[in-house]
Amino acid sequence: MTAVNDFIFGNGNLHERFCAITELLEKLVRAAPTPLSLAQMKRHTGRSGRDISKHCLDLVRNGLVIETSDGHWTLAGDPADLTLADVYRCATARPEWHSRGRRIDHQPNYVVDLLLMQAVLAINQSVHQHLRQFSLDRLKPAGIVPFPLGRSRSHGLNYNGHSDLA
Repeated sequence: MTAVNDFIFGNGNLHERFCAITELLEKLVRAAPTPLSLAQMKRHTGRSGRDISKHCLDLVRNGLVIETSDGHWTLAGDPADLTLADVYRCATARPEWHSRGRRIDHQPNYVVDLLLMQAVLAINQSVHQHLRQFSLDRLKPAGIVPFPLGRSRSHGLNYNGHSDLA
């Protein structure tokens, strides 16, 4: 993407969260199954410790990453089961990007709200459908020993065991 306004999903804040989470997961996929420390993540990404910690906490909350007892992070499962749809779900789970720039002092128009909600659901289902096609195990260097076949992959579920939306 070359222009400043070229964002995935048309939202700069969401785009940045999506890219940051994908970058952190890429480092964890490449290191898997070895956990990475905050210092290693800072060195590999150039991001601040606060930024990394915030995103890793979101990844832990969404079941994509496990924090070890010594404060390191590792993938919660097989990288082949982790897709960009999981990254999107994690990136959209934080409420603060939703509220930026939105006016709350308007009178509710339930017909319009219902129509927009239906459109957002349809768009999100379409986005999830397309993003599920991109597994993050593509980021793993060739020649690395693969993870054993995960239980969720063999049962048709997504990375964290939840049924797919679409």
